[in-house]
Amino acid sequence: MTQTNESKTRSRHLDRQFRVLERRLTRLEDTQLTGREVNFSIDNVYDEIDALEDQMNQRFDRLESQIDLLAARIEERFNQLERKLDLAISTSQERRMGGD
Repeated sequence: MTQTNESKTRSRHLDRQFRVLERRLTRLEDTQLTGREVNFSIDNVYDEIDALEDQMNQRFDRLESQIDLLAARIEERFNQLERKLDLAISTSQERRMGGD
């Protein structure tokens, strides 16, 4: 009789373990993503990356044009200063030649 009770206990224990395992497998299957869902998620991430890259490129282009404009202004100012310096040197030389 003891063997029968032990046998029933083992059987119940195994049944319980199988039910637990079956529930765990069912939950695991329910939480798995399909390949289509994974691809869709990855595509969304790439779309967001592309949008950010576009924004960065636009900002870079604006910054680059501002730098070009600033460089042109600086060059113009240097040209003005160079002309004034040439005029000052020329005027100074004329005075020196006329003063001799």
